[in-house]
Amino acid sequence: MNEKSDKFLPVWVWVIVLIQVFLVFFFSVGTAMSPGDFIPNVSELNYVTQLYITRNITVALGLIVALLLRSHRALLTLLIVRLLTDISDVATVYALDVEVIKESVPMVAVLLIVPAFVAIVYLLKRIK
Repeated sequence: MNEKSDKFLPVWVWVIVLIQVFLVFFFSVGTAMSPGDFIPNVSELNYVTQLYITRNITVALGLIVALLLRSHRALLTLLIVRLLTDISDVATVYALDVEVIKESVPMVAVLLIVPAFVAIVYLLKRIK
């Protein structure tokens, strides 16, 4: 076996996953500290905001565990969950016509949705 096939993940997949983890932690911690800066019309933590924070931190921690376990399947599963969550968030922004958040949709697509999709395709091929 050559060295390339022995590697757990190529660098570009590491970058995608680490961006997922760090951005999600940044927005989750930022929302916890100052909800109004990250979620329009929310001035303090409430139950729904806490659910948003908890779901995001849970998936980010899951991604970290998948990396530590060096598990392609776990990483694939969590990236799919993360991708579906982000797609759902974007759909909800448009379904509920949340004008204030619409400007962040391109950033979410470029930094989270598209890279996660690319990593998912890679992992599906790698697992098969």
